[in-house]
Amino acid sequence: MATIDLVRHAEPDITIHDDFLRPLTSAGRRQTQQLVASLHQYPYTGFFSSPLKRAVDTITPIADDHGLPVQKNELLVERKMPAWLPNFSEYVNQQWQDLTFFEKPGESIHQVQERYLSFLYGLPSSAFVAVGSHGTAISSLVEAAIPGIGYHFFLETWLRRCHPYRNACRQCGSPSCLGTKIKDI
Repeated sequence: MATIDLVRHAEPDITIHDDFLRPLTSAGRRQTQQLVASLHQYPYTGFFSSPLKRAVDTITPIADDHGLPVQKNELLVERKMPAWLPNFSEYVNQQWQDLTFFEKPGESIHQVQERYLSFLYGLPSSAFVAVGSHGTAISSLVEAAIPGIGYHFFLETWLRRCHPYRNACRQCGSPSCLGTKIKDI
């Protein structure tokens, strides 16, 4: 059974609207160093990341500490948005009310779930990996495991302004259960 730690990116600089290039703030870089210390003892066999800068910059120091490279994977990108939205909260509420809703060229919460699940189920059963990820993507997995909870998890992480979480997703073999365990570090 694979062990997958989903690590939400540290605090991003939201004044940068380019989703691919948005860096971490100085507080985010400090959070990342705290993650290095917190995750040092885990016997990771691999590190993967969304190709978005904030996720890569969060997971890379942890991978460096373990002497392993980070493998970027397009399946791990954050939910694709149609554009920078001034009405972000309204759009998010609508997406969580209808998991299939999206505006082009964006994608739905359900599409994010499908992408992430295809990646996770493709890992070998012996894997112990950390994945640099995003709040909506992680919340979509929580929703897949425990319907009705994902939006609340999203709000909790969003309101915390991007503090990293360690989410251990333990595959149990059941298509309806990811065996999700969530805890703060």
